Amino acid sequence: MPNMLNFNDKKKKKIIHLFIIFILGACAQEDELTPTGVVKDWFAIQPGEGEWNEIACDIYTNYGCSVFKNDTLGKEFRGFDNAGDSIIYYETLKIGYSIESFSKVNFTLCKDEEKLIQGIKIVRDLLMPQLEKFGTITRSYLLVDTVISASDTTVCEYGKRDFETTLLGLTVSMTDGTRKNITEFTQEERKNWLGKIVAIEVANRIQLKYSELVKEFYTIQKEIVENEGNKYAHGVKGTTEDFGGGKGIPDSRPLGFLEWSSLTITYNYFNNPKWTKYEYYSPTEEKDFETFVAAALLKTPEEFESENGEYPYVMEKFSWMKNFLQE
Repeated sequence: MPNMLNFNDKKKKKIIHLFIIFILGACAQEDELTPTGVVKDWFAIQPGEGEWNEIACDIYTNYGCSVFKNDTLGKEFRGFDNAGDSIIYYETLKIGYSIESFSKVNFTLCKDEEKLIQGIKIVRDLLMPQLEKFGTITRSYLLVDTVISASDTTVCEYGKRDFETTLLGLTVSMTDGTRKNITEFTQEERKNWLGKIVAIEVANRIQLKYSELVKEFYTIQKEIVENEGNKYAHGVKGTTEDFGGGKGIPDSRPLGFLEWSSLTITYNYFNNPKWTKYEYYSPTEEKDFETFVAAALLKTPEEFESENGEYPYVMEKFSWMKNFLQE
């Protein structure tokens, strides 16, 4: 019996010894294992096939800006659940989120490859060099078919700045209330589209960095309101009607705005083909600021005056913006 116990003790010690060697060996191999908890860079554009990917890689390599055509950036396998099913994680752009709040943004993705290629070429060839000049390269862009105005579901905006990305609408609303997509733009309309997108980025940077100075611009409009101007933030809603081509769309410039924030045109009003109804709103402070940044970037003082010289309020605001950007 003593010998049996001694034998068993030796056997136990041998097993424990082998187990320790196994554990130490496993630990020695740990460096070769795939590390866990590593955060994937979802914004990195990976090489792939097709013209879109080639241009997107070019932009990412040269400017560090990611351009997407889908708000789902990718997916990742993350093991199995209790039922044995795969856990797939989907990374998406957090449209509407900011550090302090969340706002709903209405947009439609673009399925037209020709329109997407036209858009990303403008981003690469025209937009990126402009942003680089102003030192305000955007982290990412999402090219979509439409960005719908928050105040009017019929209006397609040029773009909308977000915390994580900037949405670029490839179909926008023209001043006459019609819609036009980027493949149909004239040279002037393309230049205007580009200027407004640059203005979104530049205006955002200015408002963050020079918030106290920007208040001077808003004060100009507040002084105009005391005379005959319109308030900010859709303060006044206007409605006009015409029968057989009468009043039409009113001009916003006598009130100090280069354009209305949104415009709704209802044709066949009261089911009468001759009757049309127009509804329009004054812009927010930020939207008004963006339009004048775009004008100051696109127009020389002489060009702007030739088009708007008879409207003293917009001339005053343009002059302030031009001097501000130059300084």
